[in-house]
Amino acid sequence: MRDVIRSPPTGTHGFDVDAVMQTHTDVHSQQHIWCALGSQTFLREVCMPEDTLVTAAEIARLANVGRAAVGNWRKRYSDFPEPVTGPGSSPAFRLVEVERWLRRQRKLSDSEPADALWLALNAGRHDTDALELVADVATHLRNPLAAELPNEIRHLLDDLTELPLDDLVESLTGRVLDRQQRQHLVTPTDLARLMVELTAPVIGTVFDPACGAGNILRAAGLSGADRLVGQEIHSTLARLARARLAEPVPADIATGDALRADAFTDLQADAVVCDPPFGYRDWGHDELGMDPRWEYGYPLKGEPELAWVQHCLAHVKPGGSVVLALPAGVAFRRSGRVIRQALLRRGVVRAVIALPAGVLMSTGIPIHLWVLRKPDSGGVGPVLLMDMSHHQPSRRGQVDWPALRDEVVDAWREFGNTGTVKEVSGTQQVFEPIHLLDQDVDLTPARHLPQPQSTLDPRTLERTRQDLARLLEELGGLLPEFSGSRRGPQATTTINDLARAGALVVRQHVGPLPVDEAGSGPPVLTGRDVVIGSEPEGRFGGTDEHDPIHLIPGDLVVPLVVVEQQHPNRVIDTDGLVLGPGLTLIRVDPKQLDVHFLAAQIRVNSDARSSSTTSSGSRRIDLRRIEVPVLDLDRQRQLGAAFQRLDAFQSKLRVAASLGADLAHQLTEGLARGAVEPPE
Repeated sequence: MRDVIRSPPTGTHGFDVDAVMQTHTDVHSQQHIWCALGSQTFLREVCMPEDTLVTAAEIARLANVGRAAVGNWRKRYSDFPEPVTGPGSSPAFRLVEVERWLRRQRKLSDSEPADALWLALNAGRHDTDALELVADVATHLRNPLAAELPNEIRHLLDDLTELPLDDLVESLTGRVLDRQQRQHLVTPTDLARLMVELTAPVIGTVFDPACGAGNILRAAGLSGADRLVGQEIHSTLARLARARLAEPVPADIATGDALRADAFTDLQADAVVCDPPFGYRDWGHDELGMDPRWEYGYPLKGEPELAWVQHCLAHVKPGGSVVLALPAGVAFRRSGRVIRQALLRRGVVRAVIALPAGVLMSTGIPIHLWVLRKPDSGGVGPVLLMDMSHHQPSRRGQVDWPALRDEVVDAWREFGNTGTVKEVSGTQQVFEPIHLLDQDVDLTPARHLPQPQSTLDPRTLERTRQDLARLLEELGGLLPEFSGSRRGPQATTTINDLARAGALVVRQHVGPLPVDEAGSGPPVLTGRDVVIGSEPEGRFGGTDEHDPIHLIPGDLVVPLVVVEQQHPNRVIDTDGLVLGPGLTLIRVDPKQLDVHFLAAQIRVNSDARSSSTTSSGSRRIDLRRIEVPVLDLDRQRQLGAAFQRLDAFQSKLRVAASLGADLAHQLTEGLARGAVEPPE
């Protein structure tokens, strides 16, 4: 086998795959060969069926890019593989089509062996749940006698012994829990770290009674905990947690319902950190009415989170910390008012921190972190309220965790050292419990934090007002005068006939066009850029071998697919752009055609005769069939100049509308808050 490996590179990834296959025909030997070659592509060719599917996250790993890049490729490249999953489900793609596309675009990276192992697991699991299979693999890696695996998977694992065991387990865990339908099963790693840090210093025993796959306990172990204890109702997640937490900190993970069947009745941990399930009404309300854990009040059936709060407090030492991630409703629902009041009166509540909306990928429910302390002889202290809504992500789950963590932890440390914090309007302030014990006992931070005063600058507002007035005057001058026309039917031709006559040239880029968002090449204009009216984001990352089409002033670019009734297009007025995917270039002979006249005709004449509707409702234009009136060049130029003025009018009108709406909003806010005054 080694002689074959050292043969001259002739096949996939530099190896003669056919020669290797002929030398070793059984599947197990072929899999060993892949491990020797280190070729992920070869593994897929040998082990995986052609209908293997991959998610956007897995495509990103294959190309060694972020998930956002995959989303951009789907928008920018008309030849990107179509998803094969049905409506309402996460998009998945055929692996063979994705790999073929990545190779054409020269985006396929040499992935890690763990990537190949994951794809092999996902392809070969058949009816086995992926989460269960990963739990089996992780358990087997810790103790080969504890879990039976398919022979194919065992052979792959045997040849991955050089990889650090913890890294391999974490890699597989991250992949299986990254799927959107499973993200509710796990606390995000960054959130787990933040919650553990709020218990600092992390020493002794840390307990999580709803530990899931063990993210919080793992963060506690990495932060210095001596012992980890957890309970999880989902048996597969409990097995996975045991495998992940086998080293180096001792971990005791029980399987079962922590509220109904507490596995650690005598445990008194140094800290309890928990992200309990949300809104689960069947938590044992009717069975646990006389339970001694309800020290602060019997939770109503609709308040399962307050049952978890008291369960956690029952398992921490006096003076020990409890940190929970709870839905925002726990802070204000009237059904929980009595328990919140008891918690405040006895000095249990130390802080309530409102995280920004969209902090979790799995749900849009707003989340609060509750930091509690089991009463001891220290008495009742103040309460820190924080509102982190200014860290709201642009997309769900994409939070700037380092910035959020630094702000929360800095304030928490200051509060722990001095009992107070620097007050920041709308963000943070310390309150005495008596000030929170009103009729509703609402602990929502935004309700109590004073809102920041408006900092509007009247001089800036006045300049904006003057700019808007000047812009409105310009609009009147841009609108061309017109009169009725008595012209009868006009002769027409088509763009196809104009191209045959040499009046214009129609071009599209053929083949792959490397685009690098962080590159230094010329900007690549795409169909999406023209449709939404934006500037190019990507840059050309190839060479002259890719035969890029460089645009020049006077070129007309037309999107292939549109949604609106009118067909947007753009006349290029600058140098330095490259024609990208989803666009057709029309380069006119200025001695025969006026480009602005032609652009307007394309916008309004893209009717049903020259277009077809796709399944998504968008329209695909057959540009060559569009009809254009036959007019002499002087008349074209006269109409083209009018069209240009109308374009400028529309552009400035959009600017004026945006500027006016912003100015009206600022003036309304300023008047309401007393930052500006109306004239006498």
